[in-house]
Amino acid sequence: MKSLLNSLFVVFFLQIVNAQFPVDGQYQSIAPPTTPVMPNIGQSVQDNSVPSPIEITRVTDVYNYIDGNGDPQVWYPTHEYSKTQVWNADQTRYKIASWKVYNATTYQEEQSLSSMYPSYWSNTDADVIWSFRENGDIKKYNVSTNITQTVASISGYEIIKLGPGEGNIDKNDHYVALVGKKENEVGSFDLDIIIFDLLTYQIVTTRNFPDGWSDGANHAPKYVDWVSVSQSGDFVVIMWNHSTATDNEVDEYIENGNLHYGVEVYNSLDMQFQNRIIRYGNHGDLGYAIDGSEVLVQFYGQYGGGKLYMHKLDGSQSSIVLTTNVDFGVYGHISCRNINRPGWAYITHSLNAQTGQMVAVKLDDSGIVEHFGHHFSSAGSYAQASMAVASPDGDKICFKSDFGTGVNNGDITYSFFATLSSPLSVEEELLTKVIMYPNPTTDFIKIEGENNIKKIVIYNEIGQFLENVEIRNNTDTIINIKHLKKGIYFVRISFEKNAILKKIVKK
Repeated sequence: MKSLLNSLFVVFFLQIVNAQFPVDGQYQSIAPPTTPVMPNIGQSVQDNSVPSPIEITRVTDVYNYIDGNGDPQVWYPTHEYSKTQVWNADQTRYKIASWKVYNATTYQEEQSLSSMYPSYWSNTDADVIWSFRENGDIKKYNVSTNITQTVASISGYEIIKLGPGEGNIDKNDHYVALVGKKENEVGSFDLDIIIFDLLTYQIVTTRNFPDGWSDGANHAPKYVDWVSVSQSGDFVVIMWNHSTATDNEVDEYIENGNLHYGVEVYNSLDMQFQNRIIRYGNHGDLGYAIDGSEVLVQFYGQYGGGKLYMHKLDGSQSSIVLTTNVDFGVYGHISCRNINRPGWAYITHSLNAQTGQMVAVKLDDSGIVEHFGHHFSSAGSYAQASMAVASPDGDKICFKSDFGTGVNNGDITYSFFATLSSPLSVEEELLTKVIMYPNPTTDFIKIEGENNIKKIVIYNEIGQFLENVEIRNNTDTIINIKHLKKGIYFVRISFEKNAILKKIVKK
């Protein structure tokens, strides 16, 4: 049985390697290393403290401009949020806020988005950006042609928003859930949830919640935190406001005798209530579990508690997918924007006191994670919260940081990309001549190769980082494994442009 598990691990490890993800393993509470010097835009630094070395590249810069009064101003443009996709569908471009589109290889500006606030990448067309304007206009922008179309206008509302702020289009660019503010007969404001079809440009259905906006400000209803369609488009999820609309008889929202609170799920085609999946909503995102179920992944409870929960949208199950004691609390963010890599959620915690890590969590009962490094932010303000968002393929994340430079100025913040450094390649392994012997062994392993060796790392049989090996010679070196227990280990040998994985057995 153990040999079968080891074989499965090697196969799965190599699949991950080929897909360029960090090595899988159990969660480790890894304190941040010494903060590197802030890289220049387009330049990178390494985080070697985590099991797989992570390359961190800065992709934004400070923007100096003159305002309408002729006064000089300074702005630090960054990506928007952990639940707003940064990259386009094929990851060849990225956008910073609803400001500019950049080439993902050269980091050079391609287009301005001045008329597209708020903007959302299409999930199916790499050239398209959608915008859902507060006046009800729905716009479609083609990046290559720089042409914007107003494809629909929804009237009758004081303001219309997607989310507000935390909603998304389904993965097929079919449905989107909008929220509308509309004055009622008594001078208060109703909340309408509007399901819009992006293929036909028609409203599918509308659900009215009397006085649901109430006296909330224009930017958000009083009783609702966010509304979104699920990734499939089959469900609409309402996260009622954490501070109101609870079941504690304080600021409750009651609709015709029905109490609404927690996280509720509706059918997207007719907005009929399906179930309440949890009584208290917290920060989370909508994605898929490994078994194919649609889920809400969230920090559970009023105070977080160091646990990450997964709630199936059909109401059949809630489970803990990660327990980290204090590392993950209410000061973190969750992203499931990795729509081409279902079964994972990407988690960050903002505070360095909670180790400041960024990890991908497998959405099953395995506890498996992938460490994407540290964000190195002083997190002196909400603007400096890392808010990592996964790419569509899940092989990289975008996060915010000041690299410790803005401790006394919370405005100083830049966006960075974190990716696996020198990703392994199965094809390149076949072309690289490396000899490792004796194997099995009791004391030493000698490595000989034709290319210059840059780094050697040892992992245990479940992929956990153990140690870096000192390299005595560029083309050959000896590894002392006397101190290791008997068992199976994996050695990652990195070269200038690639790396390979070898298995060793300690007798």
